[in-house]
Amino acid sequence: MNAILEIKGLKKQFGGVAALSGIDLSIEEGEILGIVGPNGSGKTTLFNVITGVHKPTEGHVSWRGRDITSLAAHEVSGAGIGYTFQQAMAFPGLSVRENVQIACEHARRTSRPYPWTTPSALLDFVGLTALSNEQAGILPFGSLRLLGIALALATRPSLILLDEPAAGLNDRETATLVGLVKQFPGYGISVCVIDHDMKLMQMLCKRLVVLDFGSKIADGPTQAVLTDPKVLEVYLGGAL
Repeated sequence: MNAILEIKGLKKQFGGVAALSGIDLSIEEGEILGIVGPNGSGKTTLFNVITGVHKPTEGHVSWRGRDITSLAAHEVSGAGIGYTFQQAMAFPGLSVRENVQIACEHARRTSRPYPWTTPSALLDFVGLTALSNEQAGILPFGSLRLLGIALALATRPSLILLDEPAAGLNDRETATLVGLVKQFPGYGISVCVIDHDMKLMQMLCKRLVVLDFGSKIADGPTQAVLTDPKVLEVYLGGAL
């Protein structure tokens, strides 16, 4: 596999607080990479810097060999990186279909074959066809999560960043999410996911990165990382 996203020496300061302290990281073509760590370890800040929501204090982000460090969020999205946020977001007064339609109308142009060319195709893929005419604001939480994924997919990404996609989901909804995300590489979409659910991460990810206080303390095969004494001491401990 080849690295499609490479991060070198990434630092982010908020006043006197170092949210990221020199992160080096790569994401490979076709992989589902997991990022874990305690609250406040810098996981969401990392995603926000990659996607242009925040600018780094130091370091560089390279996407398919192109430096995208200074790009605005909409330009990063246009380059092919999708993002779902911790809080499920949609236009609450519009229907599910209308939300996806708007996202599709603003999709990036790409010569790469794309499997979901219509809102109906996207809704069918994520399992929301039966709710397509419902207002987004009254959706059950699990369905709203799926809508967020549909909106990200509508931008036609080749990398999608998922920030705690299973937060608030029950076991059945989590299993549905896992089955959905596992299909992404088959459609040419690499994945990087943040979550605290270790069962979810073991089901999804062959490689894990662990952050702690803004630093990377582990990076490797999932099972090896989960049994790393430093990871156990710093993060997982008795919970594992």
